[in-house]
Amino acid sequence: MVVASLGVLALHVAFATPTGDLNSHFTDHLRHLCESQALVANGGVIYRQPYDEFSQGLLPCPAHAALFGERTAPYPPLGVLLHWPLGRIERAGWLSPSFVHRLTAFAWLACGLAAAALALWLAWPRREYAAGVLIFAVPLLIGSGANGFYDTTFMLAGAGALIALVRGRPQWAVVLLGLAAALHFRALAFAPVGLWAALEALKGPRRPAVIALSVAAVLTASAAWAAFALSGTLDTIPTDNPVHYSHLLARLRPPYELIALSVVAAAWLWRSRARWTALTILAALGVALSDRSHGYYHALVMVVPPLVLSAERRQPEKALPLITWIWCWLSVLIAFRYQWSAFYEWLIDAIRGQVG
Repeated sequence: MVVASLGVLALHVAFATPTGDLNSHFTDHLRHLCESQALVANGGVIYRQPYDEFSQGLLPCPAHAALFGERTAPYPPLGVLLHWPLGRIERAGWLSPSFVHRLTAFAWLACGLAAAALALWLAWPRREYAAGVLIFAVPLLIGSGANGFYDTTFMLAGAGALIALVRGRPQWAVVLLGLAAALHFRALAFAPVGLWAALEALKGPRRPAVIALSVAAVLTASAAWAAFALSGTLDTIPTDNPVHYSHLLARLRPPYELIALSVVAAAWLWRSRARWTALTILAALGVALSDRSHGYYHALVMVVPPLVLSAERRQPEKALPLITWIWCWLSVLIAFRYQWSAFYEWLIDAIRGQVG
């Protein structure tokens, strides 16, 4: 695993473009590098003004200009601040822009590989769990990180929380899930795991549980503050996701097949007493329906329920992992509308040198 991870990182060093991603197309990390400078300089203005306004005078280099300039910054403060050190280095001229861009994507790829390693730790040595991780989770984590999407960080925190639960350390799980929430709004897919961890923590010594819950509450509050600040500017982000709930209001075709698939899978898991996984499927469905975009990297939320199952049901079995991974695969095909599979779309695009 270590050798394979080093090989993937070496490939990224060899093939990353000057913008840091694999084909000079994705720019989210470039936006975040500038957003972080604006957040430190001017506070919450990034949630109330469009990018072209709050980025004035703060662009690390010209490559950061005019990146969806009409939109606000729809991410929690901590997730944005992760990009501040490298953004500051680029603005100061201590490293070349292309090096900073590549290093940013390299960092998120490293987080993706770490999350993949934790997911495999959860699944190993049961083939029913590990096969799905290798076929679906690992490629998607690699593709997301390699193109500069910091979504891999909340997946890393979430996978770490699941391992803490398995190892009987629910207090650490609570803190890690609070960290995941503070990093990214899509970490809402882990919300049922947060309840699971909190209940387990409260069964133990009271003082550590209270401390853990307090830390998690503070971390989550930062994301809640950003969501409140964003509430009046979400219209700057187009609802181009085919399953976005606003499309139901617009009387376009609702995603009945996705909702039905998720309800049936959740009911089956609930009946089989894999109840935290069942609730996580419904949470992931809610995130998919409310998400305002449909890039393959957003499909990471659909990988969360199988990882939860591998932590919840440690004994060897075939039916439940198979059902959960089939739900994951089908729901991604339905929700994200790729011709073949969102899990490998990044690889196809990188080989073609374009975005499909």
